[in-house]
This record gives sequence, structure tokens and C-alpha cells, in this order.
Amino acid sequence: MANTDPLGSVKLEPRHLPEALALSAEAGWNQIAPDWLLMIGHGHAIGVEDDKDGALVASALALPVGADLAWISMVLVTASHRRRGLASRLVSDCLAWLEARGSAAVLDATAAGAEVYRPLGFATVRRITRWQHPGEALVAAAPQVDLRPDDIGWIQPLDEQVSGVPRKFILADLLSRPNVVALGLPSRDGFALSRAGRIATLIGPLTAPDEAGAIALLDAMVSRMGGGIFIDAYDDQVAFAAHLEQLGFRRQRGFERMVRGRAGSVGDMTRSFAVAGPELG
Repeated sequence: MANTDPLGSVKLEPRHLPEALALSAEAGWNQIAPDWLLMIGHGHAIGVEDDKDGALVASALALPVGADLAWISMVLVTASHRRRGLASRLVSDCLAWLEARGSAAVLDATAAGAEVYRPLGFATVRRITRWQHPGEALVAAAPQVDLRPDDIGWIQPLDEQVSGVPRKFILADLLSRPNVVALGLPSRDGFALSRAGRIATLIGPLTAPDEAGAIALLDAMVSRMGGGIFIDAYDDQVAFAAHLEQLGFRRQRGFERMVRGRAGSVGDMTRSFAVAGPELG
């Protein structure tokens, strides 16, 4: 196995953005520039540069949400540098940083990734499926409330109740993006946001008091969107998943929500229907 000692870790900065985008695109992931800038700006974002030309060849990130929890994500290694222990070293660095803060770690792993994370002390607490739709769905939807950035005042406390973490900076960022579709239930006990991506627009988070509210929000979101759509929905919300299928969504791949450093799931499982993406929780 090649020696990786000459390849030191570096802190990711906005100047790394073009190379970070190239890493996620090479992996076939959906992130765009605002996603990377959000995570680099608020997280412990690290990478490895090639010792010959200084190119970014690997990345990993811990994104704190509150004082005692953080999301691990963006664990990427370019093809020419795989099987050299870079991903393991960067993840270990993130975990050591979190342990120093006294923070637990959460991540959404593929089935293959879960086998890597389990020996590190991560346990699966919930399962998620990424659903994909080609877009232009014909949906008869009841109108919902269009949200503006100043609606963060009621969205953030509701989201914290449901997600279990304070992530106002994420919600505020998503609400401020151009062309965002952001809808709330008139009762102010549910909302959904969209996030433009490299491949498709992601719906999420989606929070509602019950399945009927979640389906009403989903229908309204889809009716307003064109082009490809992703949604990362919880498998245990069975009626919601069945409705996705009725709308023409198809299963793309699964994730396992995994936690290290605390017991049990994170948040209110009854009111959370779709996540903000594996990188944001």
C-alpha cells in the first residue's frame, strides 16, 4: 500500500471551491457551489492536496449543528488516489475534532459506507431512500403558503423541535437562494424547501404534523417544480413513500442514518418525512 505520510491535511477554504466541486462531480453527487461554501464556512472542512501539483485529491467535513452534534459528510477521494487510506485518515481527523468538542457524530451512509463506519462506533438508527423523478409531474395540489426569508422566525423553532438540532444557519441559507421553492402549511406546523443541484433539485427538509400534511406539501412542491427532482425520504413513513411512487418517483439508492457518541435516533421521527440531504441532515 502506498505511503500517504507526505500528503498532509489542509483546511479547506473558498479557494478550494473549483477542486471541491470537481471531487463531488466525479463521484456523481449533486452539490453545487453554494452547498460547498455553506459547509466550508460553517464546518471543519479538511482535505488532502497532491504533493506534486497541489491539486485537491480528497475531502471530509464535520458540520456542527449545535454544541453537541455534527454531521460527517463529503468524504471523497479522487480515483487516482483511492485505496491509500486517505478517506479513513480524514474521517478520523473529523472524529478527533468532534471528540475534543464533546460532540456526537451523525452521518447518512450508503450500504457499503455503513460497513466502514460501523467498526468506528456508528450505529444505524433509521433508513432513508433517495427517490428520483424526471420532472414535469402533473399534480393537482392545494395551494400552500409561499415562504420568505423572514419566515425563519417560525420555521427555525419548528425545525429544531423536529430535527432535534439548531440549524438556523442552514435554513436561512436555503431560504435566501435564488429560485428556491419554499412552502409552508397555513397552520404553520409544517414546511418544505427545495435546493437546486448539479443533477436535480432536491426537496428537503420536509416537516409536517402528519402524513396528510406531508403529502399536501409534497404535492404543492412538485406542482411548482420542473426538471429532475430528488427527495431523500424516511423509509418508515410508509404512506408518504407510497405516495411518492404514485407520483412517478422511483427508488434510486438507500442510506443508513448512523449515530456515534449518543444513543437513539436524532429528532422527532413522527414529524420528519424528508431530510435536507446527506450532507446537511
